[in-house]
Amino acid sequence: MSLYPHLGVAVAFSPRLRNLLAEAAARWPRFSEKISLLHAGPHSEEKEAALREALRDAGLPIDTAIHWSRSGSPADAILRMVDQHQIDLLLAGALERERPLRYYLGSVAHNLVRHASCSLLLLTEPSAEPKPFRNIVVVTDYSEASAVAFARVLRFTVQNGADVVHVVRVLSQYGEAMILSEGVRRAHAEAYHARTKAEEKSLLADFVASAGVQGAPVEPHILEGRTGVIIAQFVRETKADLLVMPSSSQTSHFFERLFPSDMEWVLREIPCNLWVARERL
Repeated sequence: MSLYPHLGVAVAFSPRLRNLLAEAAARWPRFSEKISLLHAGPHSEEKEAALREALRDAGLPIDTAIHWSRSGSPADAILRMVDQHQIDLLLAGALERERPLRYYLGSVAHNLVRHASCSLLLLTEPSAEPKPFRNIVVVTDYSEASAVAFARVLRFTVQNGADVVHVVRVLSQYGEAMILSEGVRRAHAEAYHARTKAEEKSLLADFVASAGVQGAPVEPHILEGRTGVIIAQFVRETKADLLVMPSSSQTSHFFERLFPSDMEWVLREIPCNLWVARERL
């Protein structure tokens, strides 16, 4: 059984088009039952012929549905087509610009993350020879959305294999700072911190166990620090190739529960491929 009924691929006539379609060809059977292309521009015979040729070269069905938009900005057009055609997972390129070991979410991808009504898979470096996701990081806040995202990742891992799935819970330093700012002695703050960390370890163990892990190599982690920064650091240190963030809807999701600077860190300077696991309303 596929993870999502309908995969949409956001395509533009750029140098990365053929690499993105190669990624779609490799990822499609692992994620979805049905595939469509979404192009934020009007139809023309010339453009359709070019896309059909690119589909054929990538090994995708040449009769794959292609959806077009007559108006609106690229992000607005794609968001509209996502809803019109009931896309459950949107595959897109993430980059607008880059430098070594840093990837910057482009403005279109940034808007898609914030406003799309479906899950997203954003690729930092689409390749003509796609590699499987072997080192996966899943962030949890113990919400229902986190549980659903984790369950999808485990299904994906069992079906396709992975070396490790890191399940990460971040403890913000904000709580301890607030205690100290209110005049509580450091010894009491440290005792509170130790108790909280022990409780979190138990909660995380219960969260992992409740998913019924079978055959998936799962490693739980409790991290401390500014959420977005510490997640990005962990992804780089573990050389993860996929970061999974839970999201309950396009208007209330995990990113918006981070402090603004942390949210912008993850959205602007994403550390690797990003899977935003969001259930359709």
